[in-house]
Amino acid sequence: MNPIDNTIKFVLSITDENVNFFAYKSQSIKNKQSKIYIANVKVNCVRCPQCGFNHLNHNGHYIARTSYPSANASEPVYLELHKERLVCKDCGASIMASTSLVDKYCNISQATRQKIFMHLQDDRTQASIALDNCVSPSTICRYLDNYDDLFRRNYDYLPEHLAMDEVRGVGGQLHFICINGASNHEIQQILPDRYKKSIIEYFNKFHINTRKRVQTVTLDLNSYYKDIVKEMFPNAEIVVDRFHIIAMMTRAFNQTRVQTMKKYDKKSIEYRLLKFSWKLYLKHIDELEVSQTFYDRHLRQQLTQQGRVQMGLDTDDTISSTYDALQGIMSCLKNHDKDGIVHYLYKNENLSFQMKETLKTFKSNLEIVLNASESKYSNGPIEGINRMIKQIQRTAFGFRNFHHLISRIKLQQMRTKPNTKTELEAA
Repeated sequence: MNPIDNTIKFVLSITDENVNFFAYKSQSIKNKQSKIYIANVKVNCVRCPQCGFNHLNHNGHYIARTSYPSANASEPVYLELHKERLVCKDCGASIMASTSLVDKYCNISQATRQKIFMHLQDDRTQASIALDNCVSPSTICRYLDNYDDLFRRNYDYLPEHLAMDEVRGVGGQLHFICINGASNHEIQQILPDRYKKSIIEYFNKFHINTRKRVQTVTLDLNSYYKDIVKEMFPNAEIVVDRFHIIAMMTRAFNQTRVQTMKKYDKKSIEYRLLKFSWKLYLKHIDELEVSQTFYDRHLRQQLTQQGRVQMGLDTDDTISSTYDALQGIMSCLKNHDKDGIVHYLYKNENLSFQMKETLKTFKSNLEIVLNASESKYSNGPIEGINRMIKQIQRTAFGFRNFHHLISRIKLQQMRTKPNTKTELEAA
């Protein structure tokens, strides 16, 4: 047994019996002091694969240098493989040794490629990954091309619960995204655009029986998403996201508050009541403190959160009625009260123009708004994925290639959800 061979194989986690290390050295490569481990690779055959005869003669070695993962990124590791060559005396065929450490015609080891694959799942730039693995950034881009279509390509399956939204991606363009609304929230697909035609073309690839199995589709109040769902998923219940309902109402209330505030002099008590502590108006009324007081430096007095909000509402009847509508629908959504939602939608006394327009939108989509009060599904998971996508783009300083963006999204989701399976293997 060769102690050098055993030691190097143990340190590098190499198990290929055809590889036998016999020496090592240090050398400067690409202006970096590198470690080089030298090994012979034997041909593991006794008969010619062409003619089947065993008349094989030694014909020298082919020397190949391949990169290998290193524990110290500042000191790269290379394998110098002396691959044995044989020639058949009968047919003249040439045979060269091969190893599982590196693919044929490749100088980047399988271990390095696997390490790159793991790094691509992290929140890192492609340039830093290339630097740590002693490869070029263009090599990283080529590897990303191998993950071009990691999303589900099985057109015989759709989740029972879908969630749809859009995300801003390459060049500021909006891309359509849909995910599994239940279970592990796996991304179903991301399309290059969000045009109605493109979305319908994608879902038309699924058989009608597959689309009929979809039970719910969660979405925002995008005008044509509802039409797409009705056309593509005949048995699906459309659910508008509760977050978007509350967001639209809080936006309407804030506009009302600012509009009312500007009616008063900036030095008046009414202006200060509406100007400051505005976040308290947007909290659910049950979350406001009713006993513990705090010092409001703008009003220069001690008071509770609920008392502070009430003082602001007393300044104007319109803002008070608008606040009641906001809190009422928030409570109804929380308590799954469909009748209560209908009551507040059609109660328009003393409401601001902004709130009336918002409620008008809800009334025109009454069915899907009421579904939101009963359904346990929402667009919360897809908003979380959108946040992840934004972080990926921020780290990369943006993407010019849509397919590279898609690959990084899927690879990072594989890290956050390790049980997620893909149909394509790693490059």
